[in-house]
Amino acid sequence: MTVAPSELATQPIGEAAPVAEDVWQLKLPVPFPLRFVSVYLVEGEDGWTLVDAGYDHPPAREAWEAGAAAAGCDLARDVGRIVVTHFHPDHIGAARWLGERTDAPVCMMEREIPFSRKLWGSSDTGSFEEYLVRYGMPRGMAEEAAAVVRYALPLPDEMIPLQPGEKLPMADGTARIIHTPGHADNQIVLHDEARGILFAADHLLLGITPNIGLWPESEPHPLARYLESLERMRGLRADLVLPGHGPVFRDLDGRIGELILHHQERLETMWHTISDHPKTPYEVSRLVFRGTLTDHQRCFALAETLAHLDYLVLTGRAQQVQQAEYVAYQAA
Repeated sequence: MTVAPSELATQPIGEAAPVAEDVWQLKLPVPFPLRFVSVYLVEGEDGWTLVDAGYDHPPAREAWEAGAAAAGCDLARDVGRIVVTHFHPDHIGAARWLGERTDAPVCMMEREIPFSRKLWGSSDTGSFEEYLVRYGMPRGMAEEAAAVVRYALPLPDEMIPLQPGEKLPMADGTARIIHTPGHADNQIVLHDEARGILFAADHLLLGITPNIGLWPESEPHPLARYLESLERMRGLRADLVLPGHGPVFRDLDGRIGELILHHQERLETMWHTISDHPKTPYEVSRLVFRGTLTDHQRCFALAETLAHLDYLVLTGRAQQVQQAEYVAYQAA
């Protein structure tokens, strides 16, 4: 079964469109191959709730101004809160600017706040570069990849902590905060149960799969935690799924099944790749993620490969071995 995209939200990048009563989707441009990130504007009695801030660069700021106006939201007066779902720069990047533009509080999961400040508080890429090299990426590529993936990012001076299970005012009701680790350790999604709407961030995407990577700062076993969090969402009352990228869709359980199957197939592919002799994760990533990729994309491919190899070790199907200055994996 293939989950079909909804007929909603087919507007061009840079524009806003209604996706439900009092809910608008705004496609903000980003300067990398994903092309856009979807943020959401939700009108309520206590002001508008903005879900995610987007990447901070001039085209996105212009889209915020035009998109909010099209939705009937005065950024200077009407915003009640800004909810950031996770620390990635296409979601948190413009949070400082947007908070200052709206004079509204920026809210994020409590554990994500100090984590974000630590990660984005420095432009030192040395340790991240060594991480990439340790798993087989050539030194020159690692230097360039680290420079475009790790950099200093200005964040709001104050952020309001949110807790899993907490309910936020949303439209004329509430939305429950659900912790969904995997793509990011402290990612949250918002579930408006009364209306059957899920603001899914990057936990559930259609057309592409969320990047589940093992990074230097990751908590252990991200793929295992992602699959567990997907299973926990089966049967959730959500007739409309509003993701951070790609098409809007409606079949939540169907998409959960597709994502789980995708990772099962990817695990089998990687296991077969290391079944003949040990390989570094970078070597595996080059075999699994083929085609012409930028250094930035190669970095994410390596992190995703590491998450899958880690899962194979966790489930007893592979083992880690040391090869000179590199770490390699072989089938158990």
